[in-house]
Formats: sequence, structure tokens, C-alpha cells
Amino acid sequence: MVRDMKLALAPMATLSHEALRLLIHRYADPDEYYSEMIHAPSYVAGGKFEPYYVKTAPCPERMVWQITGSEAGPIARAATMIAPFGGLGIDLNMGCSAPDIARHGAGIAWMLKDLGETANLVSQVRKALDREGHTRGPVGGAYRLGVKLRLGAEEDGERLLRFCRALVSEGVTQITLHPRTKAEKYGRPARWRFVADLARALPVPVYGNGDVFSAPDALAVENAWGDSGIAGLMIGRGAVTRPWLFREIFRARASSPAATPAPAAPTVPAATPAPEPIDHLEVARFFLEALRTAQPPEFHVSRARRFFFYYCDNFTFAHHVKMKAQNAKTPEEIGGLLESYLNEVPNDRYLYF
Repeated sequence: MVRDMKLALAPMATLSHEALRLLIHRYADPDEYYSEMIHAPSYVAGGKFEPYYVKTAPCPERMVWQITGSEAGPIARAATMIAPFGGLGIDLNMGCSAPDIARHGAGIAWMLKDLGETANLVSQVRKALDREGHTRGPVGGAYRLGVKLRLGAEEDGERLLRFCRALVSEGVTQITLHPRTKAEKYGRPARWRFVADLARALPVPVYGNGDVFSAPDALAVENAWGDSGIAGLMIGRGAVTRPWLFREIFRARASSPAATPAPAAPTVPAATPAPEPIDHLEVARFFLEALRTAQPPEFHVSRARRFFFYYCDNFTFAHHVKMKAQNAKTPEEIGGLLESYLNEVPNDRYLYF
């Protein structure tokens, strides 16, 4: 039974930024932090907000930079500009099914284009990275070129495998699959058997992403599919709702009698001890303060609303408080309404383990 899947924070637009990473870091770091989607043309053009997408705290060495775009040239150029920031490698977004992204030829549109065009994208990015010295070779460690995918327009395992093999032949060295189709929303369960099938068939590490919201969820995936060779477990919304989720998984692994020895959880820095119990008001204040320096002022309200849309699921009257947060005009207003709510519902303030 394989129980040592790497843990990764998923790339989530407006969420996987430095402020969220700093909050997660207080409890336990995952093995890998994926960035938000970085829009290649905007980055190459030196857009005003682009420097905020490549901030590296708290663990520069664990970063994976996800790039999106509709043309190979700007994506390859952006990859070579971002690679010097370090981290584990570059990830190409071929899975985002948001209509505005797909309609312009980015995200999952790369899975629907002629395979030769998509393979050429990978080839250009790999060659550009190699020319700049960010190679696959053993000297200094390998610089990864990954892709994040969905199943495609429809559920077709054979087509998916052919697609992935073509990308690997052009230089992809890691694949993450969110096993839902282009049109499927989160109501349809993720089909992890497709992740397992790719892991068995491909010569590169394969990660899976979908429906992990708790430590028992993570262990259930590892128990069910661990012997397939799945190399990584990527977590998105669950880690926004519970920024301490990676710590919970490390602890659950350590206490599970069926588990093989897993790497020890990273030591929590002495300057920022993990609070016991979780104080939701203190968490909210920490996040809002981190947001002020991690993101430009123009993003403060939208990023705060987005985070608390998920985080408020920890509360008894979640819908009530999250809707108030979505209508707030400033981060300070969000902080104030959360404080008022927790004063009115004091049993919601602390989470005990």
C-alpha cells in the first residue's frame, strides 16, 4: 500500500496567492505550492500586477509556476522569465474550463485543439527552458515541466492516454489530472480511476486533484488508489476552507496503522506557532493583514471575498455570514462582520481537535 503521495496546493485563480500560502504555512506546508494562473501575454508585456503573481513566500523552493495563454510563443517566453524565480518547475494550464478562458483558446482549449499544435506548445516551452539552463538533467536538479488537465470534452480514457503520451514525448515530466470533463461542475464526483490508469501507463509522475476536503478524504484516496503509483494528491478548495488541512493529513497518516512511514511534517517556525485550538477570528485577522502586503490594493476586496466564501463554511450559519462577506466593500468591513458574528455565535469561534 503506497501512502506517501506528495501533497500539493492546487493552482486556483484569486486564491493561490502569497497570503493564502502564508496562512497555510503556519500549520504545515504541503510538499508543493502551485501559483495562481499567470497570464503569459500580460507577464511578457510587463503588466502592472504581474509581479504579485510571482511572489515566492513562504517557501520559494516548493513553488510551481502555472502559466496560461492561447499561443505557444508568449507561453514559452513567460516560462523563461519566470523560471529564474526558482521553485520546482513550470506547469501549463490545459484544464481550466472557465468559459472566458476556453473561448480565447487557453486552458482546456489546448486539449481540444489539433494534437500537433498542443504538442508544439510543449516542445517550444521545453526547448526554451533548456536553452536558458533550466534543464531536465541531474546537474542542479531537474526543472519540471508539468501540465494540469481535465478528462477533456468527454470521458474517453484511451484518447486521454494518447494525448498525455504525446505531451510526454515532447518533454512533459509531470501530469496532474482533475478527473472531470470540460462541462462537469463539482457536483459530479471526481473519477480517480482515470488518475490511476494514467499513473500505471505513463513513465512520469501523475498527480490527482478532486474532492479532498478532509484528512479522511485524503487517506481514502491513498487507500483506494495507492497501489496504482499515483505520485501526488493536489488539494484546492479543501485547503482554503481548512488552511490547516495539510497538517491534519500528516497527523492522520502518522496515526494510521495501515500507513507506511511518511515524511515528517515540516516544523512550524517558532515565530509563528500553530494555534491550538484554531481561533477563527485570529485566522481571519492574520489573513487580512497578510493580504495587504501580498496583493495590490486593487485586489484586496475581491481576494478577501473569495477566500471567505470558502472559509465561512466552518461556521454554523455559513450561508448567512458568507453572503454578508460577499457584499462587503472593504477588507476591514469583512473583518468587522466576522468579529460581530463570532461574538453573536461564540461557539463558532474556536475549532478544537
